[in-house]
Amino acid sequence: MTAAVGIRATTLTPFAYHSLAVQGGTATLPELISDNALCFGLANALGYARAWCALPPKDYRRDLAAMPWRASVLTTDQPRLLPPIARRLNLEEEGGFQKKLRDVVSKGNLKQFWSIQEVPPYVEFRGALFGPDPFEEVGATQIVIRVGLHRNGMVKLERDDDVRRVRLNAATAALFGQAQELAVERFLLYGLQLTKPIALEEAAKEISRWN
Repeated sequence: MTAAVGIRATTLTPFAYHSLAVQGGTATLPELISDNALCFGLANALGYARAWCALPPKDYRRDLAAMPWRASVLTTDQPRLLPPIARRLNLEEEGGFQKKLRDVVSKGNLKQFWSIQEVPPYVEFRGALFGPDPFEEVGATQIVIRVGLHRNGMVKLERDDDVRRVRLNAATAALFGQAQELAVERFLLYGLQLTKPIALEEAAKEISRWN
């Protein structure tokens, strides 16, 4: 059975994803950090991410299969969002678009000003990693990873031996052909389909089949 490492993740800076459509922009899901965000953030922090001269075709199964661990979803009991803030997409100076395209930047995907809501600092999430203990691998009690749009969020990871139950992502299980026996309790997004909380030992047994 795959070894389980309880994780406490504390946000150090705000972060957001384009998760939910809201008026004039997007808002992230404040109650979780996805299993994939954790895995990819850790892979980048520990040097597992391979440098490419061009973006490879999108293939989450390929990339996750190359990593030595899997993860549960990280969840919090006290979800919070910051007030909306305005962001600008500078198409005239940076985009180099022709006038006929600049004339339509006030709407649709070319909209210049849009709002976003971020998860604030000092929110604690809990979950688990399954596989080698990354803290032992690097000889540290804390690891800082980057998550969110443009990796602008910083999250501190620490061991948490009090984690007893976690939620798995059935969408990730489906990438490895193992979703048929996982009941989905909460369907948030296509890529985020949460199981009910299950015991850490049971989660480790299930995830050992994700390869």
